[in-house]
Amino acid sequence: MAANYATVAYSYEAGGKSFYIPAGATRDTVSDAAVIATWAANWTATVPTATTVGALEAGWLGAYPRGTVS
Repeated sequence: MAANYATVAYSYEAGGKSFYIPAGATRDTVSDAAVIATWAANWTATVPTATTVGALEAGWLGAYPRGTVS
């Protein structure tokens, strides 16, 4: 299992529901393989930093790494 990080923000529909993936959100290659496969080019194994996604987004992703508030 490896972590993957969204390189850009995007949304997609599956099973009649809409999903939003913010840039820098993390998913793992085992449990979330289908999510990563929807737009595989939008994912990387490189960890996002304040330089790549901005300080505010990096702080938010540190608190909510899957990109959702729950």
